[in-house]
Amino acid sequence: HSTSYEYDTENKVYKRSMSGTPNTDLVTGEQYTAKNIITYQVYNYTISGDDKGRQEFNNVGTGTGYYITNGYAVPITWEKTSHSSQTVYKYANGEEIDVNDGNTFIQIQPQGQTLTIE
Repeated sequence: HSTSYEYDTENKVYKRSMSGTPNTDLVTGEQYTAKNIITYQVYNYTISGDDKGRQEFNNVGTGTGYYITNGYAVPITWEKTSHSSQTVYKYANGEEIDVNDGNTFIQIQPQGQTLTIE
């Protein structure tokens, strides 16, 4: 499926859609929103022997991505030293990111997938 976000300048949040349709809460009917989005790509593969096509991904290591907030996308780096450790996100200058107040969606994408930021 394809996930997209549109920035709502009035409310200063990103509205989430899935495959072109607003992604809404089944109980409230409200469209999901995020104040912050962190996105990066990792190696993924289909779990051996899984007949449902479920995916495993390797999010241990380092890489690059984007911190998206307040209508802007900023290049970042990420590092995760083990499966049980917290992922550390940093600006390009090496300063650790202090994420803005509000909810944050982490979007992990398969390596090589096209990311469009407009």
